[in-house]
Amino acid sequence: MASMTATVIHEIEEHNEDQAEEIDFDCDGASPQVTFYPPLFLQRRIWIPGHLAPRKHCGCVLDVGCGEGQLLSVLAQPAPWLAPPTDIFPERTNSGEYSYKGDLPNLHARRIAGLDISGHDLAFAVKGTAPPSNSAEEEDPYTYGVRVTRWEDLTAKVWKGGLQVINEEFVGVECIVCTEVIEHLPPDILPALAPTLLGIYHPQCLLLTTPSYTFNARFTRPGAPRSVRLRQAYADPTGRTNRIFRHDDHKFEWTPKEFAAWCREAADEWGYEIEELSGTTPGGRDDELGDASLVVAFRRKEDGQQAERAERAREMLKALTLEGEPHELLVEHRHKAHEKAHQPPTPNSVKLIGDTIKAKMESLREAFISLEQMWFEQEVSAMCGGWIEVMIWAVEEYEGLNLLKDGKEWSIELVGGVKDPQVLWSEGNSVDLIPDGWIPGQDPEDISDDEDGPSTSPSSTGADGDVSWNGSEIEPEPPMEGSDDNATWTKEDWSAARGWGQGHGWDDPKQEWGKQQEWGACEEELSVLEL
Repeated sequence: MASMTATVIHEIEEHNEDQAEEIDFDCDGASPQVTFYPPLFLQRRIWIPGHLAPRKHCGCVLDVGCGEGQLLSVLAQPAPWLAPPTDIFPERTNSGEYSYKGDLPNLHARRIAGLDISGHDLAFAVKGTAPPSNSAEEEDPYTYGVRVTRWEDLTAKVWKGGLQVINEEFVGVECIVCTEVIEHLPPDILPALAPTLLGIYHPQCLLLTTPSYTFNARFTRPGAPRSVRLRQAYADPTGRTNRIFRHDDHKFEWTPKEFAAWCREAADEWGYEIEELSGTTPGGRDDELGDASLVVAFRRKEDGQQAERAERAREMLKALTLEGEPHELLVEHRHKAHEKAHQPPTPNSVKLIGDTIKAKMESLREAFISLEQMWFEQEVSAMCGGWIEVMIWAVEEYEGLNLLKDGKEWSIELVGGVKDPQVLWSEGNSVDLIPDGWIPGQDPEDISDDEDGPSTSPSSTGADGDVSWNGSEIEPEPPMEGSDDNATWTKEDWSAARGWGQGHGWDDPKQEWGKQQEWGACEEELSVLEL
């Protein structure tokens, strides 16, 4: 059986610059615009949780080459509820009667760890995996939504160190993720990848991704000479090939055939089956060049030979004589579960859950409410011990509630609807006294059958803090000097056409805006406006 101490990267024939002039493309020398939807990095992140969630025994995950901890921060988020309690009511759970969104399993991580060589990147991973602060809402007033209750304990560790150094704590981890890492490994470190991850740590599954060299042709116009391609990409820094890579730190980029050959060789040597070997896009979107990223899922064979393979892998690493410092533990975060998590239900508690849900719906004045909205009422979910199936059970057993299973989105119905509607107006303030067509801030006397002229009585401006209404809270102002004694202030006097600042001085108690006639118009201008 071939060993994984060396990896051969075959040469691919590059474009012949001598034939460039014979190819005519209407591109005006510009490179094509390649876009990904979702973005390429999100496609990889979507693929990883999609493989982890359906696995019942992937509660312990190691992210090799975790970088800034984007995946770790996702794994650190709590599941909205616990996995179904098959031991409480197995018949109804197994039959799907109490299975809510069973086709969309949640991640239930118990232990997560990240490893990387960059201390700068790991500083973000340390923050991204930290437990939420108890005063987080006070520290960040722009935080929206409800904080999800944690129902399972979680330990998160962040390590600094190289792949070539064995960390005994990683032995027996359930799942290892290695995304966009292998292409960055130097030629002397690459042979240690498979023996370390598959041989020594021997996880139940290994998820690995890497860029596809073949897809790089999409980033330049067809037939572009090498000189043009080098303006946008990077020549192989190792000098082993004539290839042009996407990133200046890539030590190699494989074609789909080369990647498949490496995966099959590693699987055969270390006792694994290849569960998936494809691109990030199901079915592919480019029949000619394939996907931009290549992915593989290894699944361990349970043949009882793991100990023997692990010993052989350790001998291989010794033969490679690779140097490296022991891994440094930067942080260990502990996320504590809710104190009532896994609390088993009783007939009395189930009845109390139904009473609480009914009271909540009545207080919210809701005859129908979604199952999830009620679940995120922490008082209710805590009474259920973190099992949404217990809440479903309580609703179905309660006489005053109905469970409506409409597709994937279930809801709760309050039998008989909401009784004793809430009084919105106190006694003595009947809405019947408000004229039809009234707009808040508008003088009610303006709404009359007489359309010949506006009312001249004082009224509220409608502004905040103005409590006057029909002049009941104000005293009439004395007439201004030089004005008609019989004139009264009306709404028109304060119209937009007249504006502010028609007064005479600040110091005169009988006069309004403007000091020494510096604010607004003079008396002559005022007279003209009054005409």
